[in-house]
Amino acid sequence: MNFYTFTLSSLHICLLCSFLLTGCSDPASNPASRKPTVHLVETVQASLQNSSIKQTISGTLQAIRTVRIINQVPGLLTALPVFPGDKVSQGQTLLKLDDNLLLAELQKAQATLNQTKVDYRRLKDLAPRNLASESEVAQAKTLHEIAEADLHLKQTELAHSTIKAPIPGVISQRLAEPGDVIPLHTHLLTLLDTSSLKAEIQLSELLLPLVQMGNTVDISIDALSGQTFSGTIKRIYPDIDKNTRQGTIEISLNPVPEGALAGQFCRVTIHTQSQSRLMIPYDTIRQDKKGAFVFALKENQAHRVNIITGIQQGEFIEVLDGLTDQQTIISKGLFGIKENMKVTLVSK
Repeated sequence: MNFYTFTLSSLHICLLCSFLLTGCSDPASNPASRKPTVHLVETVQASLQNSSIKQTISGTLQAIRTVRIINQVPGLLTALPVFPGDKVSQGQTLLKLDDNLLLAELQKAQATLNQTKVDYRRLKDLAPRNLASESEVAQAKTLHEIAEADLHLKQTELAHSTIKAPIPGVISQRLAEPGDVIPLHTHLLTLLDTSSLKAEIQLSELLLPLVQMGNTVDISIDALSGQTFSGTIKRIYPDIDKNTRQGTIEISLNPVPEGALAGQFCRVTIHTQSQSRLMIPYDTIRQDKKGAFVFALKENQAHRVNIITGIQQGEFIEVLDGLTDQQTIISKGLFGIKENMKVTLVSK
């Protein structure tokens, strides 16, 4: 084979390979030949619905009042006849301090008062005969008034050596024992008023305007399973926590059911009054740095709409601003969707 023949053969082989590669090429690999992608979506409509909000919030039962028994005079504790769990009536003696020193001081104050009374009366009688000056009479009167005040002080201190129950209730803490020397202002007992129980719960600022004092609520107590009791909103606190955006409401449980105790875990269910709310499915909402938004459908295009949401109820959430009644929004096919993207609505 000469050089000319070899060159022609090589040329034939190259032409054949080029033809084969051209014939085997995929038209779909050519970007110009691809069909545009269709983005399928489904839609729902924002709608006004008359509904009431039901929300269950956990809390802890508390005594309606808690009184810390603190001594107002120091002394030796001689009697403390009550123990935790004891029921006491108003005016019942709870404890006694040694009063011997107080009695002696009271007797001394009484004697001083008697003497100043005699001195003052004698000088008053001498004054008209110019046997006592006005300043002496005035001084005697002042000493007499000081003695009266001192006697009253000693009587009060003596009375404070015996402490009686200021309210009816149950003893929950006993923090001293007879024989202890008690300094001034020592916490000795804790008394609970269990005639009624209460629970303080935190409620969203969105729900607070929908409840009023006197509204009834349902209360379940985990320790008393299977039972639901009626409570009343007794107090709505006037401030909102700036961090949680929640306010405090106080629920009263009265009468107290048998077995209910302060400290038990409870669940309070609140039903608000029915009113019209604009609702959409919760899973239609998206979030970014600008806040909550949905995609509305208009002329087969997706348009971002920023919204302000309210109270969630089940699978739906209230829209406070941004949408109107019966406005169409995209509910499915949201992945990869962008502003002004053309979409195709799928019939359900």
